[in-house]
Amino acid sequence: MKTNSIKLLSVLGLIPLALVGKDKRPNILCITCEDISQRVHCFGDEVARTPNLDRMAEQGIRYTRMFTTIGVSSPSRASLITGMYPSSIGANYMRNQGAQKYLPEGITPYEVVLPKGIKCYTEYIRQQGYFCTNNEKTDYQFVSPLTAWDECGSQAHWKHRPKGKPFFSIFNLGVTHESQIWKRTDEPLAVDPNAIKLPPYFPDDPIIRHDMAVLYSNIYEMDKQFQQLVDEVKAAGELDNTIIIWYSDNGGPMPREKRAIYESGMLVPFMIRYPDKYKAGEIEDRMCMFADIPATILSLLNIEPPKYMHGQAFLGNYKVNEERKYVYGARNRFDEQTDKQVCVRDKRYRLVRNYNLDQSNYRPNAYRLQMPMMHRMIELLERDSLNEAQMKWFASPRPKEEFYDVDVDPSEMHNLIADPQYKDKIAELRTALDNWLAEYNPHWDESERKSLERMWPNGKQPILRDPVCQKQGKRYVLSSPDEGASFAYQINGKGYDKDHWFLYGEPIKLRKGDEVSFVAVWAGKKNSKTVTYTAR
Repeated sequence: MKTNSIKLLSVLGLIPLALVGKDKRPNILCITCEDISQRVHCFGDEVARTPNLDRMAEQGIRYTRMFTTIGVSSPSRASLITGMYPSSIGANYMRNQGAQKYLPEGITPYEVVLPKGIKCYTEYIRQQGYFCTNNEKTDYQFVSPLTAWDECGSQAHWKHRPKGKPFFSIFNLGVTHESQIWKRTDEPLAVDPNAIKLPPYFPDDPIIRHDMAVLYSNIYEMDKQFQQLVDEVKAAGELDNTIIIWYSDNGGPMPREKRAIYESGMLVPFMIRYPDKYKAGEIEDRMCMFADIPATILSLLNIEPPKYMHGQAFLGNYKVNEERKYVYGARNRFDEQTDKQVCVRDKRYRLVRNYNLDQSNYRPNAYRLQMPMMHRMIELLERDSLNEAQMKWFASPRPKEEFYDVDVDPSEMHNLIADPQYKDKIAELRTALDNWLAEYNPHWDESERKSLERMWPNGKQPILRDPVCQKQGKRYVLSSPDEGASFAYQINGKGYDKDHWFLYGEPIKLRKGDEVSFVAVWAGKKNSKTVTYTAR
């Protein structure tokens, strides 16, 4: 059997990874982009120019039903780093660490405190000897813990790993972010604005067509940046031992897309390429959510996902064969605007439940108002120049429920909630949504202020107490009075280098006179003081 085939079979769980040898374990290169929906040529968008991603599609698997829980980055990234629904862990309020001007009155910047036992999933990968890097966006709703990555920042790179170590590396491409619509508006266009097929919720207007062309041009640039990262792996001779994963962090950047819990905000492209092109060119339509991605990455590396994760692996040794029947969405505050919606979707239909019925789905978000087409849409609204489909986003009051046949109506323009032929399906989805809220969202009815009070009593960020080092036999054990904390440590003032901290996972072997410095870590809480212990 060829070496690459052995590696692949081990990844798929058909033979133990231990039989392959530690230095032969597969790497994972994870490349994310921002805010594009499925505007990729290989996902059916004929306007999109994405030759490199199209080539990856020929060599890998396309997942056509991957959903985030909300069409905006910070809550999505909380899910992507924990494997949890963000609404269940207090992380569904957009960028709670953000600038005060983007927060409502009475809410000051804060970090989400993860419940006991929940960790960044990369800790489990580091425990297995992988060198884990993130370049560079985190945006998890809490400061990236010292224990999450070997390197995190603009210079973080798998090339810095110690010789022989496998790597898990994430690179985040920001050129397609919402902000780049106005920041790159004067860049040369890669597509003809008149060739773009506008969704029905946008007026056919030159300003809007220009902004859409900027989006497609940014996607073209992202496609080139994607390939540069792949080429680095190839040039290092690692391509035949590296799994490549690519996806967008939420749906499109445009009005009525970003921040929405419709198809336009939640549906994203996702692809994976195996070293030997396993299932090359295949399309997978199983229902998947962002919470499933951490569990799947662990499974690909033959690491059992922790039981607390809401996500389920859809690949690897711990793949869950029973597919999801439903995916879910939840929206709360985004920047300074507060809203409240939930939804459930099966393979064909979406049910949306609205709160705050006196307001419209449109909220005057200051950040989005920097986009030229947003200004243009407001001008047309004020001139009463929008048609019925374009007015739908601005209409108030809004209905208590919405129900869409997404196969027939992918832009979700026609609310069928009152159509009697769908009463059984509507009842089914109502029950599914009620069950999801009851099982996973016990605090759904509370305000953000109450959520904050639970995590930061009296408005104060919790601080971890000092950890302890004790000698047990010939090794040294770290512990904390705060059960559930993780530990980062250095020996004699350094890890792999002076800025690197090891992740504690088992008793440490020290020589007499060695100094071990260690700190207790818990996402959302302040680190403990750094304690130093000298080996006897």
